[in-house]
Amino acid sequence: MSEIESFHQQLMADVIAEVQGSGGGSGGGSGDGTSSTFKEDAFTRMVMEDLEIAGVLESPVACYLGNMSARQPYRINGYGFSEDETRLDLLITDLHDESTVQKLNAADVDRCFRQALRFLTLALDRGPDILDPGHVLEHGMLREIHEKKAQFDRVQVILVTNALNVQRKEKARREQVGQYEVVHDIWDLERLRRFRSSGSTHEPVVVDFSDLAGGGIRCVPVSDEELGYKSCVAIFPGEVLYRLYDEYGARLLELNVRSYLQAKGKVNREILETLLQRPQQFLAYNNGITVVGERIEVCDDGGLITSIQGLQIVNGGQTTASIHRARKEHSADLTHVFVQAKITEVPGDQFETMVPEISRLSNTQNKVSVVDLGANHAYHVGIERVARRSWVPGEQSMWFYERARGAYQTERNRSGGKSAKGAAFDRKFPVSQRITKEDLARYGNTWLRLPHVVSKGGQKNFERYMASVGKRDKGWEPTQEEYKTIIGQAILFKQAQECAKRLGIRAYGINVVTYTIALLSEKTFGRVNMGELWDLQALTPALRDQISAWLPRVAQLIVASAGDRNVGEWFKTEGCWAHLRHDTSAWEVSAELAAELVAVDVATESALVGVQNSIARCLQTDAQTWMQIQVWGNETNSLAFWQQGIANTLAGYAARGWSRKPSAKQAAQAMKILELFEQSKSLTDE
Repeated sequence: MSEIESFHQQLMADVIAEVQGSGGGSGGGSGDGTSSTFKEDAFTRMVMEDLEIAGVLESPVACYLGNMSARQPYRINGYGFSEDETRLDLLITDLHDESTVQKLNAADVDRCFRQALRFLTLALDRGPDILDPGHVLEHGMLREIHEKKAQFDRVQVILVTNALNVQRKEKARREQVGQYEVVHDIWDLERLRRFRSSGSTHEPVVVDFSDLAGGGIRCVPVSDEELGYKSCVAIFPGEVLYRLYDEYGARLLELNVRSYLQAKGKVNREILETLLQRPQQFLAYNNGITVVGERIEVCDDGGLITSIQGLQIVNGGQTTASIHRARKEHSADLTHVFVQAKITEVPGDQFETMVPEISRLSNTQNKVSVVDLGANHAYHVGIERVARRSWVPGEQSMWFYERARGAYQTERNRSGGKSAKGAAFDRKFPVSQRITKEDLARYGNTWLRLPHVVSKGGQKNFERYMASVGKRDKGWEPTQEEYKTIIGQAILFKQAQECAKRLGIRAYGINVVTYTIALLSEKTFGRVNMGELWDLQALTPALRDQISAWLPRVAQLIVASAGDRNVGEWFKTEGCWAHLRHDTSAWEVSAELAAELVAVDVATESALVGVQNSIARCLQTDAQTWMQIQVWGNETNSLAFWQQGIANTLAGYAARGWSRKPSAKQAAQAMKILELFEQSKSLTDE
């Protein structure tokens, strides 16, 4: 069996596992007991997660809408907007249910893109009028696209498929639909395999510079046979970079460690201002760009670059995109704009090892956040080490912590795929017991009562989570209790998702789950027994019943609280969380669940449940937050001097790892202080 066939089998097995694990339908005639509709939905969600991690999409939403019986059929499987809302992303799925790998020809590709563009036209022209408001998610998608049609000017249509695209060499498809520039992209089976096995997302970009004035890009080459690579320093005319970005767009930046921030940050605003006001000074002020390529062609004397194969801008994506924006949106004159470039030839088989290091070490113009290169953070390395030696009760299987993207698939392939050894791998590491670092951040921030942050999507949520993790020394590892808590949170979230799907909660399902679990954390003061979840590898009956009872009620409340706001955007605000907490202030956990909660290890005076809850809440608030509260109380006069003192004292306790616990009286006052602080934040957010 070839590598691509093995990957296809595993991919479809993952799709089936996703459907069955979520309580998907059993109809449809599939031999595996799952319908094609559920498979398509599961495949779409899985690929969306990959594309979000790859930086291709930002906070995408899986949402099928179509009419294939219409005279001109249309359909779409998901959508999203760029952070600055100047680009609409549409996703269309082409899933083949056959066991063998299928091929996607030009006619198939054109058919899918036409269907997506018909949907776009309907959404722009008629918006939500084409659908009954009872379809909450679909109606919300149409409404959002229609309301924002004056804000975006670009549309990215992405076709995702488990077939092989036979037109791999064609240039990026672009067209104009009214006032919108539409670009098309294809993620086929091979591209998905490459990303999942190595994290690589790029399709080679081949650029010919020989038709430029002078015959190429002037450069100073540096070559050393012993080093195994060659580099050169060049000066790119701004107009050349503009044309490259206009032609290839984000494909030029697929190996960049961060995406363009759309001139919202201080550095990007200054780049744009320089281009518009002092273009002749740009070369002097700008740090330049870093480029890699699999092959660099130079003229005989080495003074001109004539072509680059596999061109990628690994640092300077923000400079490049700013130049494009200045020319496209502000009609900037780029005649006197030049950019310094360091260009390195990296053999294709070394791209995945060398490029991340080049990117990391060359990124000096803006600070690279922990989310960009998080896989090697000591925190994730430590969790991975402990996971590799921690059997679940019964000693039959382990949880697989996928620190590096694609590690699970890679190890499974190495173990033998569908062979007896591969089957042993599946028993040891079931796909249901695989969690990624993005999953970890989702589960962790949910339990930290940040459902609005989780709703912002994988990358933003991951960055916030890593900020709370902070620095870890090399060699750090979680204790067994800490590791069991991590897995307990994973079990809680995963099985809550299963409950939601069994209850038929599909519109905004991930948001409903994260808000429900955050509410559970709030109402139990974080005292759910994660150790018991580890022991059972499942929810207790009382916990499952509580979650199942709250899920539909939470869904109704958070959607209703949006009012006239866009529902998807409302979920991303702290105001949504504040509304839910207010609307559920009278809710209490069941007596059965209350009996299972972990007691806080404090003095005898703290035996009462209410006091235990207050102390538990204190212990869940870190030193930085207590200090922030103290400063806020002082600057705004919102806290009395003695209340500021309590916040300062608790900050000290937290900084010392809570070796000393707050007294019952301190905890009672702390609850009032926290309530004032959170009310202030929610008012500011709204």
